[in-house]
Amino acid sequence: MKRINSLFVGLAFVALGATAQTDNTVTDYKRSSLYTIILDDHGLMDNTKAAIIKETFANTPLPEKFNDHNLSIRTFNPRNYKVTDAEVAAVTGGEEKKKKGGFGKAIGGFAKGVAGSATAGLVDTTDTKKLPAIFIKFFEDKKIGNQLVAKWYNMKGTYDSSTNSYFDMDLIKQRGLYNASEFDKMVADKSTRGIAMLADAGEELINNTFVIGIRFNYVSKEEMAKQLSQASSTVSSLLGGTAAALTNSAVQAGSAVAGKGYVIKATAFLYQLDWSEEVNTKFYTQYYNAADLTDFANSDDFKLKYVGTVTEWADIQSSMFSSKPESDLVERATVRAIDEVVAKLQKRYEEFRTKTPLLTTDPEVTAAIGLKEGLEGGDKFEVLEKNVDPETMITTYKRVATLKVDKNNIWDNRYAADEEQAENAASGQGAVQTIKATTFTGGNKKIYPGMLIRQID
Repeated sequence: MKRINSLFVGLAFVALGATAQTDNTVTDYKRSSLYTIILDDHGLMDNTKAAIIKETFANTPLPEKFNDHNLSIRTFNPRNYKVTDAEVAAVTGGEEKKKKGGFGKAIGGFAKGVAGSATAGLVDTTDTKKLPAIFIKFFEDKKIGNQLVAKWYNMKGTYDSSTNSYFDMDLIKQRGLYNASEFDKMVADKSTRGIAMLADAGEELINNTFVIGIRFNYVSKEEMAKQLSQASSTVSSLLGGTAAALTNSAVQAGSAVAGKGYVIKATAFLYQLDWSEEVNTKFYTQYYNAADLTDFANSDDFKLKYVGTVTEWADIQSSMFSSKPESDLVERATVRAIDEVVAKLQKRYEEFRTKTPLLTTDPEVTAAIGLKEGLEGGDKFEVLEKNVDPETMITTYKRVATLKVDKNNIWDNRYAADEEQAENAASGQGAVQTIKATTFTGGNKKIYPGMLIRQID
């Protein structure tokens, strides 16, 4: 992304004393930043299990491959935001129309069937097709885009006369892995390298700020099994292996399912901060050195754009196989549901894909990712070689090899997987996994531990 010198109009940056990450460990790479929020639907209002879900969501750390960009607002009620069909179409671009027909009609009928008394109170009360637009309306109402930008620039409540700003660049330098003193000097001197580093920060850091909104539903596995057994083969095949596995588990567990036989359904809506060259320039020229924050706080310049939606299911293990209290099982399934929708979003939307460092390359190529990230045998990854331009200090990546996931050696790194494996082994349902990384096939002599890999189609 090109930038122009007008970025620096009115800027008078001085050394801010932040400590940037300068070592060469595999943890030092630029990450996307993520903010997550949950819907507080009707069914999530007065239910003990819903309280567990919400508490678990609030306390679950983000995947380490993301910078934590969470704001103080972590939930809202969609019923407070009404949207028209025109507003829905403006956000989704007609996406929902493509989903109508066989799949939508079949799943709709199934969902209606299980959304009865057996759903533990967590009933869909808002039309799902409206939720992408409802999130946008909420973001605009609460100025979420402005808040995300304010967090990036460490907005303070008092004006700093030494920098002539309410903002600073500390977080930019830290997450961008820039040398703090060099960064400050280059920017203050308005040098070519300073311009390049600011452009790089906008392109690689701020532009890769994402929001995931999640809606949970809590469904009785027993009721789900009944509905699926009565449903057409079309519905069962469209739901896929997860639904089939859950159905079999419910049938096998029989009466033991009651009380602990539940499934958590998570629907995730992905958004990206719209940080264009125009927005970037406007922030620096109009807001960074403004005498007060009024115009920034009221600005409509900082928006989020809708990327897409995915749905995943997480099983709450039956009492037939676990001695854990129900609250622990609900917590386990909630964390897994979050992980699974994040993984599915990364597979489906290229702009949301993250990088992971290689753990070993000899005698086996391995990385510390696995089922938590939704890996399947044969998934393809590119190996990236890092290059830093000595003039601009901008980092670029070049593909030097490709890898495939070894289907026989995928690490189960899901939340509480070790506990579940021990429980299953004790009941004769499985074995405890010993591997602690996923193995890949392919590669060449150019790759080495610490190089970054990224999934490709």
